[in-house]
Amino acid sequence: MKAIFVHLSGSKRGKTEFFADSKISAGTDPSCNLHFDQSIDKSTSPFHAEINLQECDYVLKDLDSTKGTFVNNRQIKEVVIHDGDLIEYGDNGPRARFRIKAEKGDVCKPFREILADSMDIAREPHKGRKLITATAFFRSLLTEAFTQSSAKFKLVTVFIFLLSFIGIITLVYNTFSVLTETTKRVELLESESAIGERIIKDFSRGVCLIQCSFSLVDEVSGKPLKSWRDGRLLTNKLTGTGFVIANGKILTNRHVAEPWWQQTAHAIPLEPGLTPRFEVFRAFFPDVVDPVLLKVEKVSDIADVALLSFDPEGVDIPFLKLDSSGQDAIEGEPVVLLGYPAGLNALYAKSDPGIAQEISKLPFLEAAQELSSHHLIKPIATQGHISDVLNKRIIYDAQTTVGGSGGPLFNNKGEVIAINYGIFRGFSGANFGVPVKYAIELIEDEKR
Repeated sequence: MKAIFVHLSGSKRGKTEFFADSKISAGTDPSCNLHFDQSIDKSTSPFHAEINLQECDYVLKDLDSTKGTFVNNRQIKEVVIHDGDLIEYGDNGPRARFRIKAEKGDVCKPFREILADSMDIAREPHKGRKLITATAFFRSLLTEAFTQSSAKFKLVTVFIFLLSFIGIITLVYNTFSVLTETTKRVELLESESAIGERIIKDFSRGVCLIQCSFSLVDEVSGKPLKSWRDGRLLTNKLTGTGFVIANGKILTNRHVAEPWWQQTAHAIPLEPGLTPRFEVFRAFFPDVVDPVLLKVEKVSDIADVALLSFDPEGVDIPFLKLDSSGQDAIEGEPVVLLGYPAGLNALYAKSDPGIAQEISKLPFLEAAQELSSHHLIKPIATQGHISDVLNKRIIYDAQTTVGGSGGPLFNNKGEVIAINYGIFRGFSGANFGVPVKYAIELIEDEKR
Protein backbone atom coordinates (compact mmCIF):
# COMPACT_ATOMS: atom_id res chain seq x y z
CA MET A 1 0.00 0.00 0.00
CA LYS A 2 0.98 3.60 -0.48
CA ALA A 3 0.09 6.63 1.61
CA ILE A 4 -0.52 9.74 -0.44
CA PHE A 5 -0.66 13.28 0.85
CA VAL A 6 -2.17 16.01 -1.32
CA HIS A 7 -1.09 19.27 0.27
CA LEU A 8 -3.78 21.93 0.20
CA SER A 9 -2.05 24.68 2.16
CA GLY A 10 1.21 25.59 3.82
CA SER A 11 4.74 25.35 2.51
CA LYS A 12 3.92 22.24 0.45
CA ARG A 13 0.74 23.68 -1.06
CA GLY A 14 -0.12 22.13 -4.42
CA LYS A 15 2.31 19.20 -4.04
CA THR A 16 1.47 15.49 -3.85
CA GLU A 17 3.76 13.07 -1.97
CA PHE A 18 3.75 9.25 -2.06
CA PHE A 19 5.08 7.01 0.75
CA ALA A 20 5.40 3.25 0.85
CA ASP A 21 6.99 3.33 4.32
CA SER A 22 5.24 1.67 7.26
CA LYS A 23 6.19 4.64 9.45
CA ILE A 24 5.90 8.23 8.34
CA SER A 25 6.95 11.14 10.51
CA ALA A 26 5.62 14.67 10.07
CA GLY A 27 7.11 17.92 11.39
CA THR A 28 9.47 20.81 10.71
CA ASP A 29 12.59 18.84 11.67
CA PRO A 30 14.70 17.97 8.61
CA SER A 31 14.69 14.29 9.59
CA CYS A 32 10.89 13.98 9.16
CA ASN A 33 9.44 12.21 6.12
CA LEU A 34 6.81 14.94 5.80
CA HIS A 35 9.11 17.88 6.29
CA PHE A 36 7.44 21.29 6.56
CA ASP A 37 9.11 24.69 6.35
CA GLN A 38 9.33 26.11 9.88
CA SER A 39 9.42 29.73 8.60
CA ILE A 40 6.04 29.26 6.87
CA ASP A 41 4.30 26.54 8.88
CA LYS A 42 4.68 28.12 12.32
CA SER A 43 1.84 26.05 13.86
CA THR A 44 3.69 22.79 13.14
CA SER A 45 6.08 21.33 15.74
CA PRO A 46 9.51 19.84 14.86
CA PHE A 47 8.18 16.34 15.58
CA HIS A 48 4.49 16.97 15.19
CA ALA A 49 2.86 13.63 14.35
CA GLU A 50 3.51 10.09 13.24
CA ILE A 51 1.62 7.78 10.87
CA ASN A 52 2.07 4.02 11.22
CA LEU A 53 0.79 1.23 9.00
CA GLN A 54 -0.78 -1.33 11.30
CA GLU A 55 -2.48 -4.37 9.77
CA CYS A 56 -3.59 -2.52 6.64
CA ASP A 57 -4.70 0.55 8.58
CA TYR A 58 -2.88 3.83 8.78
CA VAL A 59 -2.89 5.19 12.35
CA LEU A 60 -2.21 8.88 12.91
CA LYS A 61 -0.76 9.77 16.33
CA ASP A 62 -0.12 13.26 17.67
CA LEU A 63 3.36 13.53 19.26
CA ASP A 64 2.37 16.05 21.91
CA SER A 65 2.58 18.86 19.39
CA THR A 66 2.26 22.46 20.54
CA LYS A 67 -0.92 23.26 18.63
CA GLY A 68 -2.39 19.82 18.13
CA THR A 69 -3.29 17.62 15.19
CA PHE A 70 -6.71 17.67 13.50
CA VAL A 71 -8.54 15.14 11.31
CA ASN A 72 -11.57 16.44 9.45
CA ASN A 73 -11.46 19.56 11.68
CA ARG A 74 -11.50 17.53 14.97
CA GLN A 75 -8.47 17.42 17.25
CA ILE A 76 -7.15 13.91 17.86
CA LYS A 77 -4.53 12.13 19.86
CA GLU A 78 -4.55 8.87 17.94
CA VAL A 79 -6.95 7.72 15.24
CA VAL A 80 -7.21 5.46 12.19
CA ILE A 81 -7.26 7.64 9.12
CA HIS A 82 -9.14 6.69 5.99
CA ASP A 83 -8.95 7.46 2.33
CA GLY A 84 -10.12 11.05 1.81
CA ASP A 85 -9.56 12.34 5.36
CA LEU A 86 -8.37 15.92 5.80
CA ILE A 87 -5.34 16.27 8.11
CA GLU A 88 -4.25 19.57 9.65
CA TYR A 89 -0.86 19.83 11.40
CA GLY A 90 -1.52 22.45 14.08
CA ASP A 91 -4.35 24.94 14.48
CA ASN A 92 -4.38 26.93 11.19
CA GLY A 93 -1.42 24.85 10.15
CA PRO A 94 -0.75 23.14 6.81
CA ARG A 95 -3.54 20.88 5.58
CA ALA A 96 -3.33 17.77 3.40
CA ARG A 97 -5.79 15.28 1.94
CA PHE A 98 -4.86 11.72 2.85
CA ARG A 99 -5.24 9.05 0.17
CA ILE A 100 -4.57 5.32 0.14
CA LYS A 101 -3.49 3.41 -2.93
CA ALA A 102 -3.27 -0.38 -3.07
CA GLU A 103 -0.29 -1.89 -4.85
CA LYS A 104 -2.41 -3.19 -7.74
CA GLY A 105 -5.23 -0.70 -7.56
CA ASP A 106 -5.90 2.87 -8.56
CA VAL A 107 -6.69 5.95 -6.60
CA CYS A 108 -10.45 6.54 -7.03
CA LYS A 109 -10.89 10.01 -5.63
CA PRO A 110 -14.47 11.26 -6.13
CA PHE A 111 -14.72 14.14 -8.55
CA ARG A 112 -16.41 16.32 -5.91
CA GLU A 113 -13.29 15.95 -3.76
CA ILE A 114 -11.08 16.81 -6.73
CA LEU A 115 -13.10 20.02 -7.20
CA ALA A 116 -13.09 20.80 -3.48
CA ASP A 117 -9.33 20.29 -3.12
CA SER A 118 -8.63 22.31 -6.25
CA MET A 119 -10.67 25.17 -4.82
CA ASP A 120 -8.78 24.91 -1.51
CA ILE A 121 -5.40 24.99 -3.27
CA ALA A 122 -6.44 27.90 -5.45
CA ARG A 123 -7.92 29.81 -2.50
CA GLU A 124 -4.81 29.52 -0.29
CA PRO A 125 -2.81 32.81 -0.29
CA HIS A 126 0.31 32.50 -2.40
CA LYS A 127 2.91 35.21 -2.86
CA GLY A 128 0.58 37.90 -1.58
CA ARG A 129 -2.40 36.81 -3.75
CA LYS A 130 -5.66 36.33 -1.82
CA LEU A 131 -8.17 35.92 -4.67
CA ILE A 132 -8.97 32.75 -6.56
CA THR A 133 -7.91 33.02 -10.18
CA ALA A 134 -9.15 30.86 -13.05
CA THR A 135 -5.57 29.96 -13.94
CA ALA A 136 -4.78 28.77 -10.43
CA PHE A 137 -8.03 26.80 -10.19
CA PHE A 138 -7.68 24.98 -13.51
CA ARG A 139 -4.00 24.29 -12.89
CA SER A 140 -4.90 22.73 -9.54
CA LEU A 141 -7.84 20.88 -11.07
CA LEU A 142 -5.67 19.31 -13.78
CA THR A 143 -3.01 18.34 -11.25
CA GLU A 144 -5.61 16.80 -8.94
CA ALA A 145 -7.40 15.01 -11.77
CA PHE A 146 -4.25 13.34 -13.08
CA THR A 147 -2.71 12.43 -9.74
CA GLN A 148 -5.79 11.54 -7.72
CA SER A 149 -8.05 9.82 -10.23
CA SER A 150 -8.37 6.35 -11.67
CA ALA A 151 -6.99 5.30 -15.02
CA LYS A 152 -10.54 5.05 -16.33
CA PHE A 153 -11.25 8.62 -15.24
CA LYS A 154 -8.04 9.79 -16.92
CA LEU A 155 -8.95 7.95 -20.12
CA VAL A 156 -12.45 9.45 -20.16
CA THR A 157 -11.00 12.89 -19.42
CA VAL A 158 -8.50 12.60 -22.27
CA PHE A 159 -11.29 11.39 -24.59
CA ILE A 160 -13.54 14.30 -23.64
CA PHE A 161 -10.63 16.70 -24.09
CA LEU A 162 -9.92 15.30 -27.56
CA LEU A 163 -13.59 15.53 -28.52
CA SER A 164 -13.70 19.12 -27.25
CA PHE A 165 -10.51 19.97 -29.09
CA ILE A 166 -11.81 18.42 -32.32
CA GLY A 167 -15.11 20.26 -31.83
CA ILE A 168 -13.33 23.57 -31.35
CA ILE A 169 -11.11 22.96 -34.40
CA THR A 170 -14.18 21.99 -36.46
CA LEU A 171 -16.05 25.09 -35.30
CA VAL A 172 -13.10 27.32 -36.09
CA TYR A 173 -12.65 25.65 -39.50
CA ASN A 174 -16.36 25.97 -40.36
CA THR A 175 -16.40 29.60 -39.22
CA PHE A 176 -13.27 30.30 -41.24
CA SER A 177 -14.77 28.53 -44.28
CA VAL A 178 -17.97 30.58 -44.03
CA LEU A 179 -15.97 33.79 -43.66
CA THR A 180 -13.74 32.79 -46.57
CA GLU A 181 -16.73 31.99 -48.77
CA THR A 182 -18.43 35.24 -47.79
CA THR A 183 -15.23 37.14 -48.51
CA LYS A 184 -14.97 35.48 -51.92
CA ARG A 185 -18.56 36.41 -52.74
CA VAL A 186 -18.00 40.01 -51.69
CA GLU A 187 -14.77 40.12 -53.69
CA LEU A 188 -16.59 38.62 -56.69
CA LEU A 189 -19.33 41.24 -56.48
CA GLU A 190 -16.75 43.98 -56.11
CA SER A 191 -14.75 42.49 -58.98
CA GLU A 192 -17.81 42.33 -61.24
CA SER A 193 -18.66 45.92 -60.38
CA ALA A 194 -15.07 47.00 -61.10
CA ILE A 195 -15.08 45.07 -64.39
CA GLY A 196 -18.25 46.89 -65.49
CA GLU A 197 -16.78 50.26 -64.59
CA ARG A 198 -13.53 49.50 -66.45
CA ILE A 199 -15.30 48.31 -69.59
CA ILE A 200 -17.57 51.36 -69.68
CA LYS A 201 -14.60 53.65 -69.15
CA ASP A 202 -12.26 51.99 -71.65
CA PHE A 203 -14.54 50.81 -74.45
CA SER A 204 -17.82 52.75 -74.55
CA ARG A 205 -16.28 55.26 -76.99
CA GLY A 206 -15.77 52.42 -79.45
CA VAL A 207 -19.47 51.45 -79.48
CA CYS A 208 -21.52 53.33 -82.08
CA LEU A 209 -25.17 54.04 -82.73
CA ILE A 210 -25.98 52.85 -86.24
CA GLN A 211 -28.73 54.78 -88.02
CA CYS A 212 -30.11 53.75 -91.38
CA SER A 213 -32.88 54.70 -93.72
CA PHE A 214 -33.57 52.69 -96.85
CA SER A 215 -36.04 52.91 -99.71
CA LEU A 216 -37.47 50.31 -102.08
CA VAL A 217 -36.63 50.70 -105.77
CA ASP A 218 -38.82 49.35 -108.56
CA GLU A 219 -36.65 47.00 -110.59
CA VAL A 220 -38.46 47.88 -113.86
CA SER A 221 -38.48 51.68 -113.66
CA GLY A 222 -35.42 52.05 -111.46
CA LYS A 223 -37.28 54.60 -109.36
CA PRO A 224 -37.84 54.47 -105.57
CA LEU A 225 -41.36 54.17 -104.23
CA LYS A 226 -43.02 57.41 -103.18
CA SER A 227 -46.18 58.36 -101.36
CA TRP A 228 -49.14 58.67 -103.75
CA ARG A 229 -50.49 61.45 -101.54
CA ASP A 230 -47.64 63.95 -101.39
CA GLY A 231 -44.90 62.39 -103.50
CA ARG A 232 -42.66 62.00 -100.45
CA LEU A 233 -40.00 59.27 -100.66
CA LEU A 234 -41.08 56.17 -98.74
CA THR A 235 -38.33 54.94 -96.42
CA ASN A 236 -37.84 52.45 -93.61
CA LYS A 237 -35.93 53.75 -90.58
CA LEU A 238 -34.16 51.84 -87.85
CA THR A 239 -31.24 51.95 -85.44
CA GLY A 240 -28.77 49.37 -84.23
CA THR A 241 -25.41 49.02 -82.53
CA GLY A 242 -21.91 48.35 -83.78
CA PHE A 243 -18.36 48.40 -82.39
CA VAL A 244 -14.91 49.09 -83.79
CA ILE A 245 -12.49 46.15 -83.99
CA ALA A 246 -9.80 47.67 -86.21
CA ASN A 247 -8.97 50.88 -88.02
CA GLY A 248 -12.08 51.73 -90.03
CA LYS A 249 -13.75 48.34 -89.32
CA ILE A 250 -17.02 47.78 -87.42
CA LEU A 251 -18.77 44.56 -86.40
CA THR A 252 -22.55 44.37 -86.12
CA ASN A 253 -25.43 42.01 -86.97
CA ARG A 254 -26.27 41.09 -90.51
CA HIS A 255 -29.89 42.08 -89.86
CA VAL A 256 -28.60 45.61 -89.04
CA ALA A 257 -26.46 45.77 -92.17
CA GLU A 258 -29.26 44.19 -94.21
CA PRO A 259 -32.56 44.96 -92.46
CA TRP A 260 -34.40 42.98 -95.13
CA TRP A 261 -32.43 39.78 -94.47
CA GLN A 262 -35.16 37.16 -94.29
CA GLN A 263 -33.51 34.71 -91.88
CA THR A 264 -34.36 36.71 -88.78
CA ALA A 265 -37.53 37.80 -87.06
CA HIS A 266 -36.34 41.39 -87.48
CA ALA A 267 -36.49 41.26 -91.28
CA ILE A 268 -38.56 43.83 -93.16
CA PRO A 269 -40.47 41.93 -95.87
CA LEU A 270 -39.84 42.83 -99.53
CA GLU A 271 -42.39 42.67 -102.28
CA PRO A 272 -41.38 40.92 -105.53
CA GLY A 273 -39.82 43.31 -108.03
CA LEU A 274 -38.52 45.69 -105.37
CA THR A 275 -34.87 46.17 -104.44
CA PRO A 276 -33.75 47.84 -101.17
CA ARG A 277 -31.42 50.84 -101.34
CA PHE A 278 -29.80 52.73 -98.46
CA GLU A 279 -30.61 56.41 -98.42
CA VAL A 280 -28.69 56.93 -95.18
CA PHE A 281 -26.35 54.43 -93.50
CA ARG A 282 -24.17 56.01 -90.85
CA ALA A 283 -22.80 55.71 -87.31
CA PHE A 284 -22.47 58.10 -84.38
CA PHE A 285 -19.71 57.62 -81.81
CA PRO A 286 -19.68 59.11 -78.28
CA ASP A 287 -17.89 62.48 -78.11
CA VAL A 288 -17.68 62.66 -81.94
CA VAL A 289 -20.16 65.22 -83.24
CA ASP A 290 -20.25 64.27 -86.92
CA PRO A 291 -21.37 60.83 -88.05
CA VAL A 292 -19.30 58.52 -90.24
CA LEU A 293 -20.76 56.95 -93.38
CA LEU A 294 -20.90 53.17 -93.39
CA LYS A 295 -20.33 50.60 -96.09
CA VAL A 296 -21.12 46.89 -95.92
CA GLU A 297 -17.91 44.94 -96.55
CA LYS A 298 -19.02 41.37 -95.91
CA VAL A 299 -21.91 39.46 -94.33
CA SER A 300 -21.92 35.94 -92.92
CA ASP A 301 -24.03 33.24 -94.54
CA ILE A 302 -24.08 31.08 -91.41
CA ALA A 303 -24.55 33.57 -88.56
CA ASP A 304 -26.10 36.98 -87.91
CA VAL A 305 -22.81 38.86 -88.31
CA ALA A 306 -21.68 41.61 -90.67
CA LEU A 307 -18.47 43.56 -91.20
CA LEU A 308 -18.78 47.28 -92.04
CA SER A 309 -16.21 49.89 -92.95
CA PHE A 310 -15.89 53.66 -92.57
CA ASP A 311 -13.32 56.37 -93.16
CA PRO A 312 -11.42 56.71 -89.85
CA GLU A 313 -9.58 59.91 -90.75
CA GLY A 314 -9.80 62.46 -87.95
CA VAL A 315 -11.65 60.06 -85.63
CA ASP A 316 -9.91 58.80 -82.48
CA ILE A 317 -11.80 55.68 -81.42
CA PRO A 318 -10.56 52.77 -79.24
CA PHE A 319 -10.56 49.28 -80.73
CA LEU A 320 -12.38 46.48 -78.93
CA LYS A 321 -10.49 43.23 -78.46
CA LEU A 322 -12.10 39.98 -79.55
CA ASP A 323 -11.68 36.79 -77.52
CA SER A 324 -9.40 34.74 -79.77
CA SER A 325 -8.71 31.95 -77.28
CA GLY A 326 -10.97 29.55 -79.15
CA GLN A 327 -12.54 28.44 -75.89
CA ASP A 328 -16.28 28.51 -75.34
CA ALA A 329 -17.81 30.92 -72.86
CA ILE A 330 -18.48 29.54 -69.37
CA GLU A 331 -21.92 29.18 -67.83
CA GLY A 332 -22.30 31.49 -64.85
CA GLU A 333 -19.55 33.81 -66.06
CA PRO A 334 -20.29 37.53 -65.45
CA VAL A 335 -20.77 39.59 -68.60
CA VAL A 336 -21.23 43.24 -69.59
CA LEU A 337 -23.30 44.31 -72.58
CA LEU A 338 -22.96 47.70 -74.29
CA GLY A 339 -25.39 49.03 -76.86
CA TYR A 340 -28.22 51.36 -77.77
CA PRO A 341 -31.38 49.44 -76.85
CA ALA A 342 -34.60 51.32 -77.69
CA GLY A 343 -32.60 53.54 -80.05
CA LEU A 344 -33.21 57.29 -79.86
CA ASN A 345 -35.99 56.90 -77.28
CA ALA A 346 -33.52 55.62 -74.66
CA LEU A 347 -31.21 58.56 -75.39
CA TYR A 348 -34.13 60.97 -74.91
CA ALA A 349 -34.86 59.34 -71.54
CA LYS A 350 -31.27 59.93 -70.38
CA SER A 351 -31.24 63.57 -71.50
CA ASP A 352 -32.43 66.73 -69.82
CA PRO A 353 -36.25 66.74 -70.16
CA GLY A 354 -36.32 70.16 -71.83
CA ILE A 355 -33.68 69.27 -74.40
CA ALA A 356 -35.18 65.83 -74.99
CA GLN A 357 -38.61 67.31 -75.65
CA GLU A 358 -37.23 69.69 -78.27
CA ILE A 359 -35.08 67.07 -80.00
CA SER A 360 -37.87 64.49 -80.07
CA LYS A 361 -39.91 66.83 -82.27
CA LEU A 362 -37.26 66.68 -85.01
CA PRO A 363 -37.32 64.16 -87.87
CA PHE A 364 -35.50 60.85 -87.39
CA LEU A 365 -32.24 61.82 -89.09
CA GLU A 366 -32.03 65.35 -87.69
CA ALA A 367 -32.80 64.13 -84.17
CA ALA A 368 -29.76 61.83 -84.11
CA GLN A 369 -27.50 64.64 -85.32
CA GLU A 370 -28.85 66.97 -82.64
CA LEU A 371 -28.31 64.38 -79.91
CA SER A 372 -24.72 64.01 -81.09
CA SER A 373 -24.21 67.78 -81.09
CA HIS A 374 -25.27 67.84 -77.42
CA HIS A 375 -22.89 64.91 -76.67
CA LEU A 376 -25.86 62.78 -75.62
CA ILE A 377 -24.97 59.68 -77.61
CA LYS A 378 -23.52 57.19 -75.16
CA PRO A 379 -24.11 53.42 -75.01
CA ILE A 380 -26.13 51.85 -72.22
CA ALA A 381 -24.34 49.20 -70.12
CA THR A 382 -26.09 46.26 -68.49
CA GLN A 383 -24.53 43.43 -66.50
CA GLY A 384 -25.53 39.83 -66.00
CA HIS A 385 -24.35 36.23 -66.23
CA ILE A 386 -24.24 33.57 -68.92
CA SER A 387 -26.99 31.02 -68.43
CA ASP A 388 -26.28 28.68 -71.36
CA VAL A 389 -23.71 28.17 -74.11
CA LEU A 390 -24.82 26.56 -77.36
CA ASN A 391 -23.06 26.06 -80.67
CA LYS A 392 -24.49 29.10 -82.46
CA ARG A 393 -25.59 31.28 -79.58
CA ILE A 394 -24.83 32.33 -76.04
CA ILE A 395 -27.73 33.00 -73.69
CA TYR A 396 -27.39 35.58 -70.90
CA ASP A 397 -29.52 37.78 -68.65
CA ALA A 398 -27.89 41.17 -69.30
CA GLN A 399 -30.95 43.15 -70.30
CA THR A 400 -31.44 44.70 -73.73
CA THR A 401 -34.13 45.28 -76.34
CA VAL A 402 -34.60 46.24 -79.97
CA GLY A 403 -31.85 48.67 -80.99
CA GLY A 404 -29.24 46.82 -78.96
CA SER A 405 -28.63 44.44 -81.85
CA GLY A 406 -24.96 44.35 -82.78
CA GLY A 407 -23.72 45.35 -79.32
CA PRO A 408 -20.56 43.73 -77.87
CA LEU A 409 -20.84 41.24 -74.99
CA PHE A 410 -17.72 41.37 -72.77
CA ASN A 411 -16.27 38.73 -70.46
CA ASN A 412 -14.49 39.58 -67.21
CA LYS A 413 -11.22 40.11 -69.11
CA GLY A 414 -12.70 42.95 -71.16
CA GLU A 415 -12.78 40.83 -74.33
CA VAL A 416 -15.76 40.55 -76.68
CA ILE A 417 -17.13 37.01 -76.56
CA ALA A 418 -20.38 37.52 -78.50
CA ILE A 419 -22.42 39.97 -80.58
CA ASN A 420 -25.89 40.64 -79.22
CA TYR A 421 -28.53 39.75 -81.80
CA GLY A 422 -31.86 38.90 -80.21
CA ILE A 423 -34.17 39.01 -77.24
CA PHE A 424 -36.65 36.54 -75.85
CA ARG A 425 -39.81 38.60 -76.00
CA GLY A 426 -41.83 38.62 -72.80
CA PHE A 427 -38.88 37.52 -70.67
CA SER A 428 -35.98 39.91 -70.18
CA GLY A 429 -33.90 37.23 -68.43
CA ALA A 430 -32.91 35.52 -71.70
CA ASN A 431 -31.12 37.36 -74.50
CA PHE A 432 -28.96 35.93 -77.26
CA GLY A 433 -25.55 36.60 -78.73
CA VAL A 434 -23.63 35.18 -81.70
CA PRO A 435 -20.35 33.61 -80.45
CA VAL A 436 -17.41 35.74 -81.52
CA LYS A 437 -15.81 32.84 -83.41
CA TYR A 438 -18.22 33.52 -86.30
CA ALA A 439 -17.10 37.15 -86.41
CA ILE A 440 -13.44 36.07 -86.46
CA GLU A 441 -14.17 33.69 -89.36
CA LEU A 442 -15.89 36.52 -91.25
CA ILE A 443 -12.92 38.84 -90.71
CA GLU A 444 -10.48 36.19 -91.95
CA ASP A 445 -12.64 35.58 -95.05
CA GLU A 446 -12.71 39.33 -95.79
CA LYS A 447 -8.90 39.43 -95.75
CA ARG A 448 -8.57 36.74 -98.45
